[in-house]
Amino acid sequence: MKQRLKEYFYFSKLERSGVIALICLIVLLIISRYLLFEYYPKVQIEEKDISKIEATIDSLEKAQNERKHKDSFNPRKFKLKDIQDFNPNTLELKDWKNFGLSEKQARTILNYRNKIGGFKSKAEFRKVFVINEELHEQLSPHILLPDTTERSSKKFRSWKNKQYEKKVRVYPKININDADTASFKSLYGIGIVLADRIVKRREELGGFISKEQLNEIYGLKEETLIRLDTQLIFISTDIRKMSVNSATKEELKAHPYLFWKHANAIVNYRKQHGAYQSLEDIKKIVLINDSIFQKVKPYLQL
Repeated sequence: MKQRLKEYFYFSKLERSGVIALICLIVLLIISRYLLFEYYPKVQIEEKDISKIEATIDSLEKAQNERKHKDSFNPRKFKLKDIQDFNPNTLELKDWKNFGLSEKQARTILNYRNKIGGFKSKAEFRKVFVINEELHEQLSPHILLPDTTERSSKKFRSWKNKQYEKKVRVYPKININDADTASFKSLYGIGIVLADRIVKRREELGGFISKEQLNEIYGLKEETLIRLDTQLIFISTDIRKMSVNSATKEELKAHPYLFWKHANAIVNYRKQHGAYQSLEDIKKIVLINDSIFQKVKPYLQL
């Protein structure tokens, strides 16, 4: 038993060195804690110091508010009978200050007046932003200027009419069944890629039977077609048709409205039951529903 305890608590030389070093480190940390408190004592803030700090903060806030409102408008209580008629182009700095404006605001008015070459109307004087609406209302009846300048009004009306004058443009009418790529390309919103797709789709179908078929073309947005509705017209032309009694599977499958399974079913039904007596006989094929039939019917014949 004693031997087992001895083996359990046995430490090698390296382990003993590590334990001693750890103990020394712990002792140093404990000592340093007291040394730090001795050299850096905890600061005690007395109540009188707190009062001084609060007083300093209050004084700073007061000074900031004074600076903030130093140049703000401080309107005086005028009575209309106390305001004499005046021309804002002749008033000096002290005259503007008599209206309750700060020196900075008064100088702003003088600088603006010099920049524009003097006020020509009450409407122009009203653009002075340092005068608030209340003072403008008080001063306006006593300003010796016209309400607006006739010259500026005429100039504005002339500019306005020029800006909004709509030019009458005549757009060409394009028949979707005979227009070439260049004609489609000249339309708004249709580039060379879409123009090629339109012509290619028309060739695959054998001709368009309505303008609505253009919605089937990839990349051609409906809103574009709505804008071009007055330019795109449809005039019936000879539609290239396929005979359901003689067309091959490959010919039928090449049409955009038919897949291979439809073409194969049409030919097989013909082989089993003989020639079609009417186009409606195609609807007897399970794979040909009414939607497909109505789309492909204009392109078929017996």
